[in-house]
Amino acid sequence: MPLPPQPSGTSTAANRAYLSLAEDIVAGRLQPGSLITEGERAEALGMSRTPIREAFLRLASEGLLRLYPKKGAVVTAEDDAAARHLLEARVMLEAESVRAAGKDERTTTWRTLEGFLAEQADAQASGDALAFARADHAFHAAVASASLNPLVDAFYSQLRPRLARLTHAVVRSGRSDVARFLAQHRELAELFARGDAAGYASLLRSHVGLDGPGASGS
Repeated sequence: MPLPPQPSGTSTAANRAYLSLAEDIVAGRLQPGSLITEGERAEALGMSRTPIREAFLRLASEGLLRLYPKKGAVVTAEDDAAARHLLEARVMLEAESVRAAGKDERTTTWRTLEGFLAEQADAQASGDALAFARADHAFHAAVASASLNPLVDAFYSQLRPRLARLTHAVVRSGRSDVARFLAQHRELAELFARGDAAGYASLLRSHVGLDGPGASGS
């Protein structure tokens, strides 16, 4: 699961606490509505409350937690409207990256996308839904980074944990058509390699369900 880079000045312990909590939330081990406290997480991770507090603040800024002073934090949920807004933002940022990426960057990123496609094919064959979801999200994050525009990358980084959670939830649900997702990823990779931003945006909207009855998030 690609996550935003460690902010400058963040301690190693705080980053470890953040990564542990983010993984639990994204992978569904901490469900929406779950109440967690600094004390519980500090004891589980064998660290003081200070880095846990820093991790809580970062996760709250990214929309995965809602803080309640002196009580703890509650894992947030994504309603249909929020999910749609997230996916609309994904389409805009990825399409802009396809448009802005130069030929050399498209070639380099294409090789990276091929690796994620291979990981997804292996995960499909083995029935590993979480591995498929991780490679799925990594694929889209790689496209978003291809513009080499730090502002685009920063915007996408802020959304990554919530987008990763959407993807994991869809794949874990068993309702997703994994074979279709993989086939569409191959098409998206080809459109990216050609620099076809309009074609990429159109297929991505269909891929994530924005042009259908409901947003899927994959």
